[in-house]
Amino acid sequence: MMNGKKTKTMGIFSSSRKEEINQPEEMSPLESVTHLFAAIQIADQQASYEEKESWINAISKLFPENSSERSEKYYSQAHKVLSLQNNEQRLAYILSTLERIKALLSKDQIDSIGPMIADIVEADGIVMTSEMDIVSLAEKILDIKIEIEE
Repeated sequence: MMNGKKTKTMGIFSSSRKEEINQPEEMSPLESVTHLFAAIQIADQQASYEEKESWINAISKLFPENSSERSEKYYSQAHKVLSLQNNEQRLAYILSTLERIKALLSKDQIDSIGPMIADIVEADGIVMTSEMDIVSLAEKILDIKIEIEE
């Protein structure tokens, strides 16, 4: 997974089927945004139903042409990759993901992500310091302002 290599995981029911998970620098716009949102969701060590619903709404607004199946695949991959990382690895991964978003998305798309990030952070009703750390990184790298109701 690290050192620029793709992560391969075994399929649940098939020992010959392997799933490749792209590193941030190889991600599509949908993948990169999903991985960022997943990092925010699990920053407080859990992903609530409300946070997932907020992600679904954000993805459907940003990428209306993408299938829900594809989105769910990236969502699952993001949670898998992030759960295997220690804090230092996760920070580096989030920074790379933010840089990828900055490189791939238009200024209008990036500006629209701010309120979507706020919705995910606020979705479970609790704003955690770990979530705000990611918000601060996103503001800095994406050059946006994210308004969070604390």
